[in-house]
Amino acid sequence: MMAEEAPPTHESRTTTRRSSGLALNTEYPKSIPGIIKISEIVLSIITFICSIVKNWDASGWVEFVSFTAFLSSLIYFILTLVNLFSFTTRFPGPWLLIEFIYCIIFTVFFLIAAFVAAAFAAHCSANVGVTAFFAFVATAVFIVDTVYQFRAWSTSDSSMRTQTTTTTTATINDDCPKY
Repeated sequence: MMAEEAPPTHESRTTTRRSSGLALNTEYPKSIPGIIKISEIVLSIITFICSIVKNWDASGWVEFVSFTAFLSSLIYFILTLVNLFSFTTRFPGPWLLIEFIYCIIFTVFFLIAAFVAAAFAAHCSANVGVTAFFAFVATAVFIVDTVYQFRAWSTSDSSMRTQTTTTTTATINDDCPKY
């Protein structure tokens, strides 16, 4: 009498899951968008410091634009650094479109602030000219960021904000009878 043979079994399981916790994205500061965002932060704070050294007629607008850009860029950098935008279920939204619109707004604001500072530079002290210079440089960086965000949004490339982990497990149970 032969013992009943167990058929060979093959089990394969593939699991795809998104990162469930806040994880530090150490690659973001080294990437092109990270470097651009760091440049925006640094140039915004330099423009703000230059504009508050001496009070001039239109310094309030330049101070407002540069400090608001500094704060919003810093907050956006931190949120991207801790991968907050990868939690699309908790924070749904078209984040690439939102950042694209943000870049357009601050590009226009910085361009206006740069022209305002340049107009007052001839009648005021040298620090207003330096403020105008850094405002124009910040405008250029925001233009680069706007172009980059437009390309990312138009191709819907959200890979820089998501982390996907794929695990494949295969188990082969080969209970063949030995003769």
